[in-house]
Amino acid sequence: MSSSITIDDSRAASVFAQSHLRRTLLQFARQPRSIAEVAAELRIDIKQLHHRVKRFLTLGLLVVIEERKRSGRPIRLYQAAAQRFFIPANESVQFSQGLAKELRESIARDAAISVQGMEFSLDDDGRVFGQMIVRQNAAFVPMDSWRILKLSPASAAKLKQAMVQVLDCFQDEADTGGQVYLVHAGMARRPEHSGAVDNRSSKVR
Repeated sequence: MSSSITIDDSRAASVFAQSHLRRTLLQFARQPRSIAEVAAELRIDIKQLHHRVKRFLTLGLLVVIEERKRSGRPIRLYQAAAQRFFIPANESVQFSQGLAKELRESIARDAAISVQGMEFSLDDDGRVFGQMIVRQNAAFVPMDSWRILKLSPASAAKLKQAMVQVLDCFQDEADTGGQVYLVHAGMARRPEHSGAVDNRSSKVR
């Protein structure tokens, strides 16, 4: 297998825009594996995985490496066409679009159950302050926090590193048997924005 390939076909590239599909494909990247083995590891239905594997084969992302004879249907071992896949950036492939949609829908679902509404006011620095008003005995309150910050390049790099470290910390210390959460941290420049920001005032109080 090739160590790295570039994906130019839009149909094949679309696989990597969906987290569950790219996760499934890459389970076959390091060594030949059977469908049953990967299905057990990912804890997904074996029929569902058969459907995905068939799609990967059609797109040339997966190949059959070996067939092991046995009574009944032989066991096939599959391997990804490469260990690493490079997908050129373009408007047709949005790698986080599916997860972003799921996150917005999940926040709305949990908020409908646990949040009475939002309350807005000005804080001591004259900035708009919003807080969720939580229902009594709410089991879980979703987090939906935004900031508009004015940062130097060095501070922006420091903030980005800190957010990645926090996510990595909790990813590496996942609780066995815990609830699955969808967590997102992102930042991007707003080159056309020149209005108020959320940095704390430097005035003496």
